[in-house]
Amino acid sequence: MKLIKMTQFEFDQWAPRSRESYAQDKMRANGYTKKEALEIAEKDFLSSLPEGLKSKDNYLFTMKVEEANVGTIWFAVKGDVDNRKAFIYDIIVEESFRGQGLGRKAMVLVEDEVKKIGLKEIGLHVFGFNDAAIHLYKSLGYQTTDLVMAKTL
Repeated sequence: MKLIKMTQFEFDQWAPRSRESYAQDKMRANGYTKKEALEIAEKDFLSSLPEGLKSKDNYLFTMKVEEANVGTIWFAVKGDVDNRKAFIYDIIVEESFRGQGLGRKAMVLVEDEVKKIGLKEIGLHVFGFNDAAIHLYKSLGYQTTDLVMAKTL
């Protein structure tokens, strides 16, 4: 598998899908209405990617196996000049390619990309209900740095 810089066409296909997925996750995890979740997703995307694919300090890739697009991954560089870190915002492995270790491979390839730009740390957020992702990230050495909990009454 290779990570190839996302094209504008791929970005235009990915962005609405990623926003929708993020909104669905916000609804599931936080109980937002669809309208609220879509508004949050739109606001967050505009804030994070104000210039779309060309937004500064954002790295968007298509995962390719041979010529097949098997997924996407997006990370950004955050923090002050003396404390810059990468933060993974989105990773999608297409459903028909799941269960083949491609998410793990993409995460390792992102580590290489982050090292190339001189950073030494990667962070990410994972929703509490996403057991498969939590297991993957823990197996790759990620540790919980913050934990938010809720109780439905």
